[in-house]
Amino acid sequence: MGLVSELRRRNVFRMAALYIVAAWLIMQVAEVVKDLANLPDWIGPAILGLLAIGFPIALVFSWFYELTPEGLALEKDVERTEAITHITGRRMNVIVISLLSAAVLLFAWHTWWPSVPTDKSIAVLAFENISGDPEQEYFSDGIAEELLNALAHVPGLRVISRSSAFSFKGKDVAIPAVAAQLNVAHVVEGSVRTVGNRVRITVQLIDARTDSHLWSETYDHELDDVFAVQNEIAAAITDALKLELVGASGKSAVPTGMMAVNTEAHDACLRGRYLMSRGKADAAAREFEKAIFIDPNYALAHAELALAHVFMMRLDHGGDLTANEAIATATIHTERAMELDPGLAEAHAAAGLVAFARQGFGQESLAHFERALRINPNYSIVHSWVAMNYAWLGRYKESFAAEESALRTNPVSVAAINNYAEDLIARNRMYDANREIEKLVSLAPATAARFRGVLASGGGRWANFVLGALDGLRLDPEDAVARYNLNRYFAYLGLDKEALAMPPTLIAPHRPNHPATLMLLGRSEDAVRALEALLAEDPNFFYRGILGLTLAGAGDYGRARPTLEESWQWSGGVVTANGVFSVHAAAALIAIYQQAGEASKVAELLAAIRDNVRRYREAGITATGLSPYFIFYNVDYEEGLAAFLSGEHERGLALIGKAAEAGYFIPTNEAYLRELYNDPNFAAIRASQETRQARERRKLLGVVCTNNPYEDVWRPAEGTCERFATSGEN
Repeated sequence: MGLVSELRRRNVFRMAALYIVAAWLIMQVAEVVKDLANLPDWIGPAILGLLAIGFPIALVFSWFYELTPEGLALEKDVERTEAITHITGRRMNVIVISLLSAAVLLFAWHTWWPSVPTDKSIAVLAFENISGDPEQEYFSDGIAEELLNALAHVPGLRVISRSSAFSFKGKDVAIPAVAAQLNVAHVVEGSVRTVGNRVRITVQLIDARTDSHLWSETYDHELDDVFAVQNEIAAAITDALKLELVGASGKSAVPTGMMAVNTEAHDACLRGRYLMSRGKADAAAREFEKAIFIDPNYALAHAELALAHVFMMRLDHGGDLTANEAIATATIHTERAMELDPGLAEAHAAAGLVAFARQGFGQESLAHFERALRINPNYSIVHSWVAMNYAWLGRYKESFAAEESALRTNPVSVAAINNYAEDLIARNRMYDANREIEKLVSLAPATAARFRGVLASGGGRWANFVLGALDGLRLDPEDAVARYNLNRYFAYLGLDKEALAMPPTLIAPHRPNHPATLMLLGRSEDAVRALEALLAEDPNFFYRGILGLTLAGAGDYGRARPTLEESWQWSGGVVTANGVFSVHAAAALIAIYQQAGEASKVAELLAAIRDNVRRYREAGITATGLSPYFIFYNVDYEEGLAAFLSGEHERGLALIGKAAEAGYFIPTNEAYLRELYNDPNFAAIRASQETRQARERRKLLGVVCTNNPYEDVWRPAEGTCERFATSGEN
């Protein structure tokens, strides 16, 4: 009898099928249990490892043992005439079919069955303005937002953020559909009519699952009584939900910053918040200033004015204020808000953001953000800031958990989905990342297009990244992120003219080129001059840190050292992926200390890089960190660089080469990496990267030099396609 026939007779093939299907089901159940019980991320890989170990054991067991009416017996001890392997095989077939049916049902449930929200969840939709005056839109929005803020302080109640809840404004979407997208059990909708000094507010509380009204009421009041109305509505809704108010012993449901305020000041504050929600920080600031002029003791207006000034910074936000100007004014109003009402969540949020603007995310900003969330657990934007704060501190596991919290309270936020998808990609959870990106198709098509380019660019397929960014630019010609992407990736492809012609608008939009791009192109002197010009206009810690790294890249160690050491101190002695002190800054300072013969300081920095790699892996980050901005870190590269710089050249180069093959771009123009470049074995990595660069450049130009589909928003620089046609690359 042949081997295959014997394997079939002994049910080894059936055992393999049975084991694989059962293992898949176990993994699915484990994933659900892990999420429900909030178990650590290593549980999943550990179970998978155990199942993998068990697979060959099960096959060996099936080969050597047979199930008989008397129990298990060694196959060699069973007479062929007494064997019942054929009966066992039929039973195994039934088990496999049953498990496959269960797998199909589980897949269908996971894919199509809507998640069941907790009963203690609610969304307050934008109230309809039926005053007949479009100028009153801010007031109807403001009433709904303040009701939302009041409910957000109720313990145990998950309240969807303003940006997600209000995203359905003006859309003809049924309440059950809205609730399904927001994953809530209850929805509040209403209308506001103002006539003179009177306001009529109609409110309905709806059970989203049955689309039935649980409670409805109309309130007619003088505008002077608007706070009492808000309090009364919040109390009625929480009573209908059978929940207790914050401090049910008589404390108001209205947050303290809203109470006992002059009506005109309150009206100006509503206008300001309305404008802030539309990204008009400068106009919003004028309204908050008006509110403070009317009522100097209005704590909320002070806090909101501080937040507005941070968002008016030129750096990152493209506003009109330098960092120093924004921080000075924001600090005054933050301190005043804290003095007036230390229990105001917005005051602590402002204090945290001001601390970030001053010197980056650190312990001070984190303490304020965490305090804001203790006061208002549903403060969605603060969950996002906490996530960024944790990431800056290198606390990647906690950052990921905070991203999930932000998404729970703001489920249709483009920024929250974007950040969460990036974190999933870094953990190589591509299926889950795709699921999040699909949400962006209707919410932000340009962002979705860019993300598709990101997912298609793995393994060094950089042309796909560029094509994704161009798809985003075609959908939204004003897409600043797409331009930022293109500025960097054109440099990766060796398209210097294209890189220099695509100004990055996310950093210093009034400046033509990103210093990092200039460094990639080997124009270190230009990069230094660009940063010095930026610092002359807007001195801040962020530009100073980049200048230190750029000076080191240009070989000017004397000027680079004090700035890099300043960044190292600001970081608290921690290397992180996207904080104030990256692995590149660490490598630059290592080169400076090695030249100065300061071995103990070199050892300290190498230990910090290794510690960062450890934290990556503990958080489940195992691959290249991809983003719709650019590839910003790679675990293997950082581990390999630390190994190489500590003298383990062979191991270090192996890891660096692995990172390059995964698509990480290895910079080749940095003076502080001269030791790496001079190693003879690095030549193979450089050659491989240059081959990839030529291949991807050829792929991109093959698309845009024939019948350019992006003609309306971008075209190659003059002469590029002609050189492509005659270079032999095509």
